[in-house]
Amino acid sequence: MFNASIEFWNNYLPIFKKFDFYVHVHPSGTKAMAECFEAMNGAFLSGDFSALEFNKVDYELEKKMQTFTNISMLLARLYEH
Repeated sequence: MFNASIEFWNNYLPIFKKFDFYVHVHPSGTKAMAECFEAMNGAFLSGDFSALEFNKVDYELEKKMQTFTNISMLLARLYEH
């Protein structure tokens, strides 16, 4: 789910820089982005980060949070139109 969100970010970023970006986004793309957002949100809500053992630290957590933030911004911009 995080890799899919990175793909959305990389592919849609040039479109979101346009003034009329919302006419260029396919409706199924919006639905897929929303599904990625919900899946990532569920992963963060159900994750138990305090119980991680010393040798099982999620070193990708910062990158995952950045991805979650990026897809949130994309969806927020889509939903405001």
